[in-house]
Amino acid sequence: MGSLRWAEFAAAAPELAAHGHALIERFGFVLVGTIRADGTPRISPVAVHLVKGDLMLVMIPGTHKARDVLRDPRIVLQSPVTEAAEPGAEFKLRGHAVEASAERLRTATADSVETVSGWRPLQSWLFLSVTVQAAAHMAWAGEEMTLTCWDHKLGLRGPERRRLDPRAGMYRGAGT
Repeated sequence: MGSLRWAEFAAAAPELAAHGHALIERFGFVLVGTIRADGTPRISPVAVHLVKGDLMLVMIPGTHKARDVLRDPRIVLQSPVTEAAEPGAEFKLRGHAVEASAERLRTATADSVETVSGWRPLQSWLFLSVTVQAAAHMAWAGEEMTLTCWDHKLGLRGPERRRLDPRAGMYRGAGT
């Protein structure tokens, strides 16, 4: 599988993980992509919490997205982008959702949800730890993007500055 717990990812790519952590704390939720039974994608906003070295999601067990993850644990996460003209920073993650069975982690996650939102998920809900297979942080300034990536095969790459080439319809290295 080649996926790491959040704490292991943070040790392998601390600056990248810090950018992701900051965006998670800022927004409190991410857009989660799952795979439907027919193979098509589903995207859903989901609250996200960093708890005891794990990136945690909590889902109501009977929802479509929860059934998706239980059937196929592959998952993608994307931080929200709120301004088209000035997107600022984005964090993307690809990994696997693993059901958390440890009572201490489930309780700590429920505590985190309650502290942030004022409501507490039931213990019967689906508590998921997201392992990291690949992650990227993009920081946008005008037509220029700074990209930092990590994956389990190639490790950390960047930061690399890229500039939009509108005629070619792609980003190129900032010096080209």
